[in-house]
Amino acid sequence: METAQIIKLNFFGQVYELKADDPEVDVREVVEYVQAKVREQETANKGMAPHKMVVLAMLNAGKDYILARHQLSELKETVVGKASRLVAKIDSVMD
Repeated sequence: METAQIIKLNFFGQVYELKADDPEVDVREVVEYVQAKVREQETANKGMAPHKMVVLAMLNAGKDYILARHQLSELKETVVGKASRLVAKIDSVMD
């Protein structure tokens, strides 16, 4: 059994420890993504309170997630449609 890894991240001088116990998720990649989103807000909103920047960053991350979910759904529909057409073509040749 694997032991959980502790990842430390720093946001605006506050250190947070994140327990990484999901083998399917690279927690360091998640941390890097969140930090990049916060940096985007720091650049775009200089002087804004840190907690507000983090909220905006998380809203943008949520938007990215929803967009990716929609794109995945569209891709699944495309793949299923193409697979169905291929099966129909194969069936027509086999008959």
